Amino acid sequence: MNYQEKCPHCGHIKTAFIHKLNKQLVKALRQLVDFYGENNSGCNLQRDLNLTKNQYNNFQKLQYFDLVFKTKDGWFPTSVGMHFIFGSMSAWNKVATIESVVLPSCHEAWQTHKGRMPEPVKVQEIDADSWKNREDYQSEKSRQTTLM
Repeated sequence: MNYQEKCPHCGHIKTAFIHKLNKQLVKALRQLVDFYGENNSGCNLQRDLNLTKNQYNNFQKLQYFDLVFKTKDGWFPTSVGMHFIFGSMSAWNKVATIESVVLPSCHEAWQTHKGRMPEPVKVQEIDADSWKNREDYQSEKSRQTTLM
């Protein structure tokens, strides 16, 4: 993508960037969904999850895909994020932003993009290891009670 906007008043240049939903982001989202499922509370990324440096540094990008949100109580998965991890909903494989604002697909910046346009993608298409269906969760939950 090769798109910039210049403020006519101050000359500030804003640049559009592409962000892709990748395996590392999906694995980080999986950890957040698992944490939320076990604790039903917000998450501190450093204390509560076991993220790689790459996953930690890029975690906030999941907001652009409407998969997570942050409050004063920590990070939470959105309902879209949870359904995406459960395999019952798609997410966009890429988004474009200008200064952390997600651009709609009709924005003129997309006309400068030489690659493929954004497409809906299921979690299984990105990372089969990160996808569990509801039955998998139920069987894990029932095994945990017999661990003692």
